[in-house]
Amino acid sequence: MPLSEHNPNYLKMILTEKHKELIERIGVFHEHKGMQPLVGRIIGLLLVHEEGEVSFDEIVENLGVSKSAVSNALTFLQAKGRCVYSTRPGDRKRYFAMKVSDWREDFEKELENIAEIQKFIDEVLEVRTNKNPEFNCRMRDFSDFLGFFKKEIPALFDRFKKQQV
Repeated sequence: MPLSEHNPNYLKMILTEKHKELIERIGVFHEHKGMQPLVGRIIGLLLVHEEGEVSFDEIVENLGVSKSAVSNALTFLQAKGRCVYSTRPGDRKRYFAMKVSDWREDFEKELENIAEIQKFIDEVLEVRTNKNPEFNCRMRDFSDFLGFFKKEIPALFDRFKKQQV
């Protein structure tokens, strides 16, 4: 039987002060990356929770926020592919968890984004004049680094795989 609140073996996780501090730090980190503070705090809760998944009501209760705020944040996380939910037979609740897919695949997608950024920078440099050569030089340097990074990542993956064996 899955560990849901209807299962007698299910125990709600009691968050320690250390858990709460970590959730807050994760929230602030994500806030600095442009996300709403609650989105980051939910990510933190989903990461530290021992069951690996948390009911909607537990999120509301543990973070002390409104249901509508949690609903909006979870909708955002699901739309971004960062979190998923599951249900249990005979239980109407939804249980949310971080989407833990193949991180290598996710990283590959990020590399595609880096390639696109480099392409944009190169196009920008093509249309810019030499009126601000210092700026152009910094942009060229950034583009060169992105190209270097793109080439080096496969070797890093290979070295990591060999280290794992």
